[in-house]
Amino acid sequence: DYANGEIGDDGIHDIDMACWGLGVETLPSQITARGSRMMLHGHASDYPDNMHVTYEYPDGRLLVYENYPFTSYGLYGFDNGNVFYGTEGYMIFSRRGAFSVFVGPKNKKGPTEGKELRGQTGYPEHMADFLDAVRSRRLETNANAEKAHLSCAVVHLGEIAFRTAGRVDFDPNTQKFVGCDEANALLDKEYREPFVLPAV
Repeated sequence: DYANGEIGDDGIHDIDMACWGLGVETLPSQITARGSRMMLHGHASDYPDNMHVTYEYPDGRLLVYENYPFTSYGLYGFDNGNVFYGTEGYMIFSRRGAFSVFVGPKNKKGPTEGKELRGQTGYPEHMADFLDAVRSRRLETNANAEKAHLSCAVVHLGEIAFRTAGRVDFDPNTQKFVGCDEANALLDKEYREPFVLPAV
């Protein structure tokens, strides 16, 4: 009732970076989710402690989310992060700022071979932008509410797919599931007075 597990806790940050990296401007049209509880037996929560979700976008782009938080190792040497596959190679990067580039069929290290590749999290700039927007009342921000909605909705769509049919079709235009009333029922909650949302 009160949380959405690892995908909505730590996973949202990586999903947000994946959506940004893929350049998606819409929600996915097909979601497949699988997961189980391997470690949290007897725990009060009902979310999976390991999960695999595939999101397919209308233009064919794929976002694959995996979480295995109770493993004692990190994939590719990172505790979390993203892998972007391109036509000439792939890039692995962590939310902590480190990244690696591999080029060609033999996975040759990218053009900065031998150098530690580090970026930055962007948190100070993000917070400064938010505070500036609050002070000035401006609506334009580096990461606006619409962008945040796309990433957050991806999390919720994965959770809903997991809790219902496992594989669901979604219409990004109507923002409703196609042919799955059980999934559509989870898109909204029944509010109780006086905590109601105004009709728009």
